[in-house]
Amino acid sequence: MRVLLVNPSWDGLVSRRGGRYNRAWPPLDLLNCAALLEQDGHRVDLLDARAHWIAPEEIGRRARDYDRIFITSSPLDRWQCPNVDTDFFLLTINQLPKNRLIVLGVHGTVMPEQFLALTGTQAVVLGEPEFTVQEICRKDSLAEIAGLVFQDGGKPVRTAQRELPDVDALPTPAFHLMNLDDYGYELLGERFALFEGSRSCPWSCHFCLLKMYGEKYRRKDPERVIADVELAVEKFGVRNAYFIDLEFTVHHKLVDRLCEFLIRKQYDFRWACQTRLDTVDADMLAMMKKSGCSLIHYGVETGSERILDTINKKISFDKIRKGMALTHKAGIDSACFFMLGLPGETPEDMARTVEFAKQLNPTYASFSVATPFPGTHFHKQYVGNWTFPIKESFPQTLPVEDLRRKAKRAMIEFYLRPGYIVSRLLHGHARSWLKQLRLFWHFIR
Repeated sequence: MRVLLVNPSWDGLVSRRGGRYNRAWPPLDLLNCAALLEQDGHRVDLLDARAHWIAPEEIGRRARDYDRIFITSSPLDRWQCPNVDTDFFLLTINQLPKNRLIVLGVHGTVMPEQFLALTGTQAVVLGEPEFTVQEICRKDSLAEIAGLVFQDGGKPVRTAQRELPDVDALPTPAFHLMNLDDYGYELLGERFALFEGSRSCPWSCHFCLLKMYGEKYRRKDPERVIADVELAVEKFGVRNAYFIDLEFTVHHKLVDRLCEFLIRKQYDFRWACQTRLDTVDADMLAMMKKSGCSLIHYGVETGSERILDTINKKISFDKIRKGMALTHKAGIDSACFFMLGLPGETPEDMARTVEFAKQLNPTYASFSVATPFPGTHFHKQYVGNWTFPIKESFPQTLPVEDLRRKAKRAMIEFYLRPGYIVSRLLHGHARSWLKQLRLFWHFIR
């Protein structure tokens, strides 16, 4: 069987401004799907329109001769923050043969019947796609396959729930289907790949979208992860990577073994991860730094203790400050993420968030509008009905345009501080900082 896996382009900041930004990341879930399908003897192609800037009409032309087509509305790096505007995605859908087309991703997972009706496709896959996709290509009848909703006589039919897969059963991604030169991350570099050592999260923050993963936190065997890294670096020439685990440093055994491996190998290899500030310590950070870790993403979210309790983050400001101090001392760059417009947040709370970001003084900071994604506790509590288009902000807070202006203002206040600029230049980051300044300019225009 000839199978096409599509990662569509989307009409976001990049296409409007005409420049690449920090989400030119490979679709790891599609690469996993490809590896499983190739194991079964299928001929598989990956069409990454997001990396190659391919228009919907061209995607449709290239897809004509395939027996099965799978398209994702949100690849793995966007499972937690899917694009709320589906119009451009639907333009792509409408160029494809819908009787052979199946949709993967967050949108169909959280609102399957609605998204099936909206797209008119054959089926939508619920949750983690890899083994469902493999089974679809093995069987003739969709009714026999757990974990999807399909069209039957114009009506949606939901099959049995699929059990969460064993993450160690996931294959080595089909790295050979990607051109590494197409991918990069401004804060690291190019020849870039994604890896994962776990899925889901041990915490239950009310804003967090975990619907794709399920609620059970699952860890991979560290040796499996290390084998994937070794293959990617030595055979395919990967030089930069991001570990896409929601809380990377919770998997202590993986952190220890990976760092030991990278220190021993002495690769020309830099890596980054995402985690919580209360899960790092001085020894761990020192080892991560020595192994090539140059950046850690931290979700701080807010500068208001009251709002921190509201979102069920289960962390104290003291632990946040301590974790940031340890990260600074270890010499690892940090990127902290903050949200504006959370439920119950006042303009004074938002101002505290901006000031808290300045006090923490991470290498990079991002301020975004808090979005009540369907499938989250906050959406159920404050929005209710699941509809398209997805609401971009909470109804109980300021209008979304006001919040966007506040987010832009926060970026300006953070990045254009004289002390911040001087510090970046004095620490030998001039080239990196200028690159980020260009990116920053795209965001605030």
